[in-house]
Amino acid sequence: MYAEKVCVALALIAACLACIADAAVYTQPAVIHPAHPGKCYDKLTRRSMLPDKEYKPKGICAAMTCDIEARQINIETCPYIEMPGCEELPSDLNWSFPKCCPQFKCVDFKTGKEFVVSA
Repeated sequence: MYAEKVCVALALIAACLACIADAAVYTQPAVIHPAHPGKCYDKLTRRSMLPDKEYKPKGICAAMTCDIEARQINIETCPYIEMPGCEELPSDLNWSFPKCCPQFKCVDFKTGKEFVVSA
């Protein structure tokens, strides 16, 4: 009986992991601000960023990195996940990335018990 429960739990976890995608990564052109040479300037956050240093701005669920050679800012955000039969729980932007990414409340179709999956 215990082995059967473990197998069911592992199957559910595997199914959930199959639904999870990698984080979404976007790029935007970096502004080179005259007052901040050698750094990327992000107009949205009004922040100058040192090359190759990760920034996690408050209120935005993302991690930003300056690539000065490519003159771009790389932005990593939460993955887009489709979890059929699950309910997306509200995100908390007080947490920094990736803890601010959404979680999903799902129901085990065999036992009826709820469980939570993090993105």
